Amino acid sequence: MECSSLIAQEAWEINGKGPFHSGGREAAQNRRCLSKPAENPTSTNKVEILNPRVVEQASTNTRTPECLSTGGRDDIVLVLSCHFLTLPLPQLLSNFISYEIPSIQSIQIWVYDPENASPEELASNASNPSLNSKSLSMQFLSMGQEPMIVSIISHQVYPPEITKQEGIWETHIPLTKSNLFMQIKGNSVALQDCFIADYIFLLSYVSLTFSQNPEYVKMTSKDERNILFDWPPCFPATVATVSHWETLFTKDAFNTSEKIRIPPNSLTDEERHDIEEVCIIEEGIVVLTKGSVYLRRKTDFIQLDKKFGIPPNVTGIKTRTYCWPGYTPRDGLELSQIIVWTKNEIFLGYSHLKFYLLTRLADLMKILNVKEESWKGFSIRLATYTSDPTGVALLLSMTSHYNYDWLYLVFYDEDSAKWYLQDFSLTLPSGHKLGALFMYSALPNFVIWDDKHVHYSYQNYSENGFLRTYLGSIDLTTATNSSIHQVFIDYYGNGVIKMFNNKMLYFKLEIKDVAPLHDWANESDNTLVLINPTGDLFLANLNYGIAKSSEYPIMLELYSSIFKEQTICPYLLFESSIIVSNIYLDKRDKLTFWAQVIYRENLGVYPIVEIYGRKILKEKRDVSYEIALGICTKNLTVTFYQAIDYEGVTNYEELQEQYTGHVMIQLRPSQFAKTCPLSSQAVHVFVGCSSQRYLELKGYKENQCQSKNATYVIEKKYLRGNPPEDMHVNYNVSKYGCPFKISMTKSFHPVLHLYDGNKFVEEVKANFIVWEINGRKDFGYTLSMSDAGCVNQAQSWKSMMAQNEHLPLEEVWGPHNYRHCFSFSTGKPGDLTQPYEIINLTNKNEIVWKNHHVGFFIFRAKIIDPNYSFCNLTTTFAIETFGLIPETDPLLVFLFTLPLIFVVLICLVLSYFQYLKFFRKFIYEPSLESKPAGFLARLFPTSPLERCKGRRLQEPACNTASPRRAPPRRWREDGGDGATILGLEGAVAEAGSTSVPGGPRLQGGRLAAAPRRGPASPTCPPRGGGAASFKGVGAGRATRAISCAASRGEAPSPPVPCALPRPPMLWRSCL
Repeated sequence: MECSSLIAQEAWEINGKGPFHSGGREAAQNRRCLSKPAENPTSTNKVEILNPRVVEQASTNTRTPECLSTGGRDDIVLVLSCHFLTLPLPQLLSNFISYEIPSIQSIQIWVYDPENASPEELASNASNPSLNSKSLSMQFLSMGQEPMIVSIISHQVYPPEITKQEGIWETHIPLTKSNLFMQIKGNSVALQDCFIADYIFLLSYVSLTFSQNPEYVKMTSKDERNILFDWPPCFPATVATVSHWETLFTKDAFNTSEKIRIPPNSLTDEERHDIEEVCIIEEGIVVLTKGSVYLRRKTDFIQLDKKFGIPPNVTGIKTRTYCWPGYTPRDGLELSQIIVWTKNEIFLGYSHLKFYLLTRLADLMKILNVKEESWKGFSIRLATYTSDPTGVALLLSMTSHYNYDWLYLVFYDEDSAKWYLQDFSLTLPSGHKLGALFMYSALPNFVIWDDKHVHYSYQNYSENGFLRTYLGSIDLTTATNSSIHQVFIDYYGNGVIKMFNNKMLYFKLEIKDVAPLHDWANESDNTLVLINPTGDLFLANLNYGIAKSSEYPIMLELYSSIFKEQTICPYLLFESSIIVSNIYLDKRDKLTFWAQVIYRENLGVYPIVEIYGRKILKEKRDVSYEIALGICTKNLTVTFYQAIDYEGVTNYEELQEQYTGHVMIQLRPSQFAKTCPLSSQAVHVFVGCSSQRYLELKGYKENQCQSKNATYVIEKKYLRGNPPEDMHVNYNVSKYGCPFKISMTKSFHPVLHLYDGNKFVEEVKANFIVWEINGRKDFGYTLSMSDAGCVNQAQSWKSMMAQNEHLPLEEVWGPHNYRHCFSFSTGKPGDLTQPYEIINLTNKNEIVWKNHHVGFFIFRAKIIDPNYSFCNLTTTFAIETFGLIPETDPLLVFLFTLPLIFVVLICLVLSYFQYLKFFRKFIYEPSLESKPAGFLARLFPTSPLERCKGRRLQEPACNTASPRRAPPRRWREDGGDGATILGLEGAVAEAGSTSVPGGPRLQGGRLAAAPRRGPASPTCPPRGGGAASFKGVGAGRATRAISCAASRGEAPSPPVPCALPRPPMLWRSCL
């Protein structure tokens, strides 16, 4: 193998104007083997990406697009194959362009050798590695290779996982705003003395679609040579073009495209064939024709007229130039996405088709203090966005008497809503269409062009002039025999001027002349220049309304074009530690970075740090110098910080406003050339409050509970302000989180954590206060003012509310009016035994509970240290205390129990009478006088009753008697092996016989069952299974017996009675 290189095959082709167009990246065209892997994206170990292709499967749920490849020129290539998960589709980049995209993307990575790869791998549409690629990937894996995907914006690392299929690494990346620009980094693993270099790629996808109808008609431009174009700044592969042939829309840099047509009769033929401008916004494609603005949405075509706030006679529209994925506007600020202007008015368009008038020309002249007699002849010539995410630039034109236009530059800041007249003026011939592009730099570097000239302005308007040809002419048509069609500038200052005859001129930031490039397309072709995120340039041929793309190796063409000039870069290497483009600085934060330039001696190159913006940061520099063997190295370390003391000032808000804002810092070498690699590096510093910064109580996020809301009552005696009644509170768990449960006997010391997004920053050491949001006052603090070390009386809630009676509780006390108590010069003497109500991490001041019973507290904590943060940092947490149950009011208890007692008594009385009514009919009291004498004589022939009266029947004298009964009685089953006879009060006679015909017999004090006759009833005991026992239940009752004979189908047999003497006695058996 000659060399190895890391290439990422992305899920779709990434072309267009990307954020990583580095001139130094093309140094890898030499294709030499690296002695070590690239350590950072600014390394000279670069990779070239050739023309990719994209293929979409027919499935609507899963897309398997092709990926980028090297076309087989490198020996070892790292391949990325992408598969989409069908998950909910969020909105991305709401500040600029919002499109629906898959929320999670699964990426598979493997290594392949182009000399032994499968045709699918060579064609960049492989979904699985070949056998040789599996083997090669396993070799790298065994040597410790583990490619990781790192977000360049957030530095989030996504480590891979070894899949079940050998030779594949897999990782899952959420498609969020901070994951647009990714980098694949591998370990320092060599195979046959070659490494795999790092690679940067763009991770984005747009699903904006348009309906098609065969009856729709096309829109075209008037000029056959002219091609109008636009793309979202964060999605360079999504392009809309209007040519003389057709209007095309692509989401993959013209590997595939669709025609955009409109319903018939929505425009006149003259309007349809004279499209002047085209733009892509969140809602669709915007076109300008004959002074009117129209929007092609997914299913319809509408006019943006006065109903949307847009007047007629519009002269131009323009969208943003650069992508700001790491920028978050301050609260309440929404950045515009399109500019619409007339000759006298300018409008800004926001999401959801909201358009607002920014200013009128007459009002602007008053703001700029221009004399009224000078207003005549002024008009708005051009509007565009600057390199600042909140910047809008206007070119005001005034026509002179000599057919020349005087141009003046005005800036508008969307954040501060202020206008600034710039120290710039330019004279150009009248009657020519103008264009302008700002370079991605700290200072306002830009170019303005017409059809023949390109004017540059570098270094904050200190260097101005026209780009010249190699012959010194400012008229670029003399070198190309054609007029200017397009001007492209990438994020690193590389510029390309494309003429209508497809000839190209190259220029760069700080360079004042152009270099002609070799021809690549026919002069008659309608082409469009696209630049992908790796710095490679592509040509899209749009002849006859059919798009075809071809690669254009711009840096190779540049080197071959100027090699005779002997142009040498004055430095060998220029690097810095800047790896992000947006940084937020708070009051205590510091920004430190270094820059290093390596050059040959006697050239005198040094790094330059330029600052553009308000003077709100202090600067500290440290320079070191080293020389060895004719090679010089200069290191510059710069630290930016704030040195403002906000404590104790009376104008706290005004001072904060004065020292907050946006500053752009740029690093560059002092000397430059066209052949130099990446040099200019810029970072936007936003001094102020980041909307991603917030507080969290330590451990509160991990606290788990049942997601159920609660309702509780706070007694009025525990509330501040002596309210007339108790407070009923509904606790929302989803809003306040799960409460901490703490014993009433224990104190609580809150510890606050500071987060920036999902990133933990630090434990808060600054002073903060807490209060109960519902007004509870039944808690205190462990420290007194003297215990805290105060020499004067400290601030407290009582004193602050007395001073600010007109303010709500949240604004009574804060960093704007905080005063410490540790100096005799601040505050006043007072009672230092009062509670000290300020808490921090080290003062051990804790919250204690005054009442030892169950309670529920919702606290809010607030930072009051004025030098801690620009943000108003607060957090809310809940505490549920457990202990003794609260005492109940005795009067309430009495009022509740008294009616209960009455109810119980009434129920008892009613149940007694109901009981008597129910059981009275079962009472039997025989009357002996009412019976005939013969009947009584036959019933009682002898007098054993007298003999056994008052004694138990177990006595021998009574046991020999044969029972005779009075009224009939019934039998009842007792659940055992015999029958139990309940004997009530009645007459008992003894006889010689101890059995009853057809019934049970008395044997040994037990009632023996009669012989079994027929099958037994399932609810009655068998006839021969045992004896029945007798139990006496008391006197004054009738004799009762239950028989089972009827259930067996037998004739009822007379029961055997037992006598129960009076008073009632317990009968163990009937003998």
